Amino acid sequence: MSTVLKISELEVDFQINGVITNTPLRGINIEIKAGKTLGIVGETGCGKTLTATAIMGLLPSSAVQRGQIEFADHGVINKSEMAAIRGSEITMIFQNPQSAFNPIFTIGAQLTMVAQRRGISDIKAILVARLESVGLRDPRRVLESYPHELSGGMLQRAMIAMALLSTPTLLIADEPTTALDATIGDQVLTLIATLQKREGFAMLFISHDVTAVAKVSDEIAVIYAGRVVETGPAHDVMSSPQHPYTRGLLGAIPSAEKARGTLVTIPGNVPSVLTNIKGCAFAERCSARIDKCDQEPPIVEIGNRSVACWVVKS
Repeated sequence: MSTVLKISELEVDFQINGVITNTPLRGINIEIKAGKTLGIVGETGCGKTLTATAIMGLLPSSAVQRGQIEFADHGVINKSEMAAIRGSEITMIFQNPQSAFNPIFTIGAQLTMVAQRRGISDIKAILVARLESVGLRDPRRVLESYPHELSGGMLQRAMIAMALLSTPTLLIADEPTTALDATIGDQVLTLIATLQKREGFAMLFISHDVTAVAKVSDEIAVIYAGRVVETGPAHDVMSSPQHPYTRGLLGAIPSAEKARGTLVTIPGNVPSVLTNIKGCAFAERCSARIDKCDQEPPIVEIGNRSVACWVVKS
C-alpha cells in the first residue's frame, strides 16, 4: 500500500528578531497510507493543530520549520510546492465552521470561488451534487444562504463539501466536531467515514476526543508536548495502551461502568511552549517515572506499536 504522507522529524519554533521564543513541535514522525486514516490525539496545547498547519504550509512568518514532508508522488515538498497543491490534492476541514466561512458572502458564492480556482467546470451542477452527497437535502437553499442562516451542523457539512470539491488525495480534519453538540458531531463523524470509504481519500483526523479518533481511524498517533509518544493500530492502542500518557487519556474517558466511581485524571498540565524540556516531557506527571526519564526516551518497538518511553519493554 502506497504512502500518501510521510513526516520526518518535523520541528517548529517561533522566533522574534532571530531569538527563539518557544518550540511547540519537537520532532513529529507520522505516516499515512493511501485510503487510510491516521488519528492524532492529545490534550490542548500538545501541537495537534500546529502539525496540520505546518503540513498545509500555513505557518506565520515568525515560525521556523525543519524536517521533511513527503507527499504522494511529489516526494519531499517545500512551502511553495505545498501552496501549489493546497486546496486541490490536500484539503482541510477546520474546527469552527462559523469562523471559517466569510460572513458577507453566501455559501454558494464561496463554494463557487473555490471551484473556479480548482478549474472545475459545470460548477452549479457540481455544487448541488456535492452538497447532496454530504446530506444537505435542500442544496439550492443552502447555496443561497449566508453562513449565519445555517446551523453549525449544516455549516460543517458545507465545509466538508468544499474540502471534497476537487476529490483530494488527503483530507485533514482538524477537530471537525468540536463546535457541534454530541448528536450532530456523531452524525458528522459517520458522514466523514462514509465519504472516505466511498471516495478513497486518505485522512489525517485530529481531535482531543479519544473516542472520536478511535471511531474513524485505522491507526492512532498520541502526541504530547510536541512529540509523538505512541503509535499503532487503533484497536491495539485503545485496548492495550503502552505509554503512561495514553493510559491516562483512556482512563479519563467517562463510561456507564464509571458512573458511580471517580474518573481517572492525569495530574498537572501540559508543559508550556516556553518550557525548556529536557528528557521525557511527561515525566513530571507520570506515576511510573524513573531516574532515566531525565534523558530523552528511546523509541521502543512492541509488535506493531512504537512507544517513546523508558519504562515499557519490547
